[in-house]
Amino acid sequence: MRVGRHPVAQNNVLNQSKRSEMTSNPCFECGQCCQHFRVSFYHGEIAGNDAGVVPAQLTSKLTPHLACMKGTEKGGAPCIALKHTKEEGWRCSIYEDRPSPCREFNILNKDGTPNPECQKLQEVAKQRRLSSVIDP
Repeated sequence: MRVGRHPVAQNNVLNQSKRSEMTSNPCFECGQCCQHFRVSFYHGEIAGNDAGVVPAQLTSKLTPHLACMKGTEKGGAPCIALKHTKEEGWRCSIYEDRPSPCREFNILNKDGTPNPECQKLQEVAKQRRLSSVIDP
């Protein structure tokens, strides 16, 4: 006789693990940096340009030498690569191939102090979550 977890119990364990991961990484509950900034970068980062890895179909040309992620052309709108699910929160669909501005924007500064821009955006996300709970 095979002894194992009941599928529902196993799913609950997986969901608890995902929730734990979401609460341990504030980025998964926020995603505001990907919805606020224009994500512009040197066109050489686009796949097909020597060492570029950013998928070309997700970018827009700004100048002969600059590109940006679609959706962020004017700032204040979500990046095309940003995805959200209730189970996993906010995630970058091209995380491993994201452009340099995304790699360089961190929760913490290099000296370990909190990034004030990130803190402001986290507060915006917190207010949005609270208002959606109060006024669903």
